[in-house]
Amino acid sequence: MALFLSTLLASLAISTAPQSAPAARPLATGVTVPDTGLVEQKGYDRIKGAGAKYTRVALVWSMIAPPNKPNQWDPTNPADPHYDWTSADHQVVRAIRAGLIPLVQVNTAPRWAERCVAKGKPGICNPHPVAFQRFTRAAVRRYSGNFGGLPRLRYWEPWNEPNLHIFFKPQRKGKKRPSPALYRNLLNRFAAVVKSSSSKNRVVGGGLAPLGGTNSTHPLDFTRRLLCMKGRKNPVPIEGCEGFGRFDIWAINPYTTGGPTTTATHPDDVQLGDVAEMIKLIRAARKYGKIKSPKRYVPVWVTEFSWDSKPPDPNGLRMGLLSRWTSEAMFGSWKAGVDNFFWLSIRDWPREGLPFSETIQSGLWLRGATIAKDRPKRVLKAFEFPFVAFRQPRGILIWGRTPNSKSGRVTIRFGRSYGRVNRRIKVVRTNRFGVFQSFIRTRLGRNFRGFLSAKYGKASLPFSLRRVRNFRHPPFG
Repeated sequence: MALFLSTLLASLAISTAPQSAPAARPLATGVTVPDTGLVEQKGYDRIKGAGAKYTRVALVWSMIAPPNKPNQWDPTNPADPHYDWTSADHQVVRAIRAGLIPLVQVNTAPRWAERCVAKGKPGICNPHPVAFQRFTRAAVRRYSGNFGGLPRLRYWEPWNEPNLHIFFKPQRKGKKRPSPALYRNLLNRFAAVVKSSSSKNRVVGGGLAPLGGTNSTHPLDFTRRLLCMKGRKNPVPIEGCEGFGRFDIWAINPYTTGGPTTTATHPDDVQLGDVAEMIKLIRAARKYGKIKSPKRYVPVWVTEFSWDSKPPDPNGLRMGLLSRWTSEAMFGSWKAGVDNFFWLSIRDWPREGLPFSETIQSGLWLRGATIAKDRPKRVLKAFEFPFVAFRQPRGILIWGRTPNSKSGRVTIRFGRSYGRVNRRIKVVRTNRFGVFQSFIRTRLGRNFRGFLSAKYGKASLPFSLRRVRNFRHPPFG
């Protein structure tokens, strides 16, 4: 310990000057809100308070459209009396009022717009692409900024996890995999409508589940089929295959069955440790013209990620490890090339008599009897101000992002215990997005223990220099 402190103090004279910033890449954050019952302003204000720039809200087609197809109506008209936009308007207006940018996901067809009948969840079986396109036109018109005083929305996403059988069917017909081509039709028609309203609108495609299998399609396989690509190591176009995708951003939901470095068993699945493989595929598809977008650069976003916490889930991650893994997950995503990282969700879901395994207890706030009685979890601070510090052979690698994503100087501090991290050892400069990365040169013994934290107005959670081994753990407890 004395050797470590003397080494740090000896370097303090040169390290107090701000170090050069990392590459000018952002890590914006968002919170996905799948609970359409979240209509209270306080919930969206808390999302903003967590340092998030975005929130994902759901426009559930089957809830807005009439249960039975009318004989006479105009499905492209947002003012058609057969539509009920009440819940959607509440979500959108409150998100905008909180200063957030909504990513609007349109999903779940009414029964009359399905082209097949499947067991299980209604609204997912081969949705009629023309009907979907007409509803999209109504939604885009409603949130164009020129309708009824409602705000303009720029980010639009068609469907949820279309490679997963519980959200999109059919996935398989004999040896064929029809879902990528069916989704491509929905996606491209959706994009045509969104772009016709404004060239500045952005379409987010994919939003894929991390795992495939017998009943679902592996996400990398799904993406290659959709974009007419082949090859894992060096993706290239399939000769004679004319398909392409219209989108500006691609999204993946890389839930892991372990820690943030976990990789999938199947080569075409994408857990958090595999995100770089999806980014490589998207970049190759863009290079070969299989993605149609006015933007040369097509970002990849993580639009859902989380672990259940303990409490309340007895099988969730204890709060200290959850906080550490959350910062590591955000660092790993940024390092792989992800520009935007969404957490699921702002508050724990209500159980309503269900077992913990069937509910989501990954909120940044512990759910109370009312939203006013919710309590913040420790992981909230890790999401707002992510910071990591890893021992290396010749020192310590640090990375983080300021709570408000703004640039400035960040003070790195050290302490021997979690509660006493107060010795300044370095000052670093962020990039223009508030992201910082640096290396502290020092000699450390194998048994060295200590904590580092970052301070930018407020302090990050202390991060232990002791390595935590990865282990198998389901994301939902």
